[in-house]
Amino acid sequence: MAPDNSIALALWSLQIALNGLWTPVFFGLKKIKLGMIVLSALWASVAVTLLALYQVDFIAAALFVPYLVWVTIAGALNASVWQRNPEKA
Repeated sequence: MAPDNSIALALWSLQIALNGLWTPVFFGLKKIKLGMIVLSALWASVAVTLLALYQVDFIAAALFVPYLVWVTIAGALNASVWQRNPEKA
């Protein structure tokens, strides 16, 4: 383990929790707006985690970039579903 990685690990835990929360909120509860809120928090936590990982290990941060791209795409899809179904949001 790298020294001074506690912040990166705490942020990693936060983004994992938000990732695990989004699926049941969006698909299970069908709460599109709440799903977008969770996904926005997830995106922010992934971005901050990436920055924290960069301070600890460049390769770990680089491996997080595709995840941030995926969360960005998921956010666009969530926003599109919300836009197309405003009565259900």
